[in-house]
Amino acid sequence: DAQIQNFSTSQPGAPTPDEDAFTARSTSPVSGPGVQITLSDAPPGQIPEGATPNDLVIHQQDIEDVMNALWSGGAEAMTVQGARITSRTVIRCIGNVILVDGTSYSPPYVVQAIGDPGALRETVMANPRIVNYQAYVARYGLGWDMREKDELRFPPAATDTTPNYAHVEAPTNG
Repeated sequence: DAQIQNFSTSQPGAPTPDEDAFTARSTSPVSGPGVQITLSDAPPGQIPEGATPNDLVIHQQDIEDVMNALWSGGAEAMTVQGARITSRTVIRCIGNVILVDGTSYSPPYVVQAIGDPGALRETVMANPRIVNYQAYVARYGLGWDMREKDELRFPPAATDTTPNYAHVEAPTNG
């Protein structure tokens, strides 16, 4: 009964306590040590044997894999192309560019994360998705550069972090 009561009183789509805390942090500037990872397409020119053009470019999932590995490593805050990431950030791949909350960017793609640089590096490099990406770096020449940074400074999020929900209006007699 308690579980049913819990579900019936919660708002559908309401943020979890973790999302609330993350969103609250994203509305303030933050600084500290961390890492910077740069992803870039393979150099133009001859396509390596066995490769397709699709193998030679950065994709949305590559950026998402880096972001997820950084979160797993304890990242406290993150930017992609300098845009502060919130719980509502949308990253999409459109052709050979990415959209971060509707703004388009061309490669190279820079992801920065504030957190313990050693822990971030270790977790990222052990992540199976990043290990797979590294095989493409070696085989096809995709770009990868990870650097530890003593001081990163992120502005507050520029996007609205207020959740909006649909709600039912009472019918009017009319």
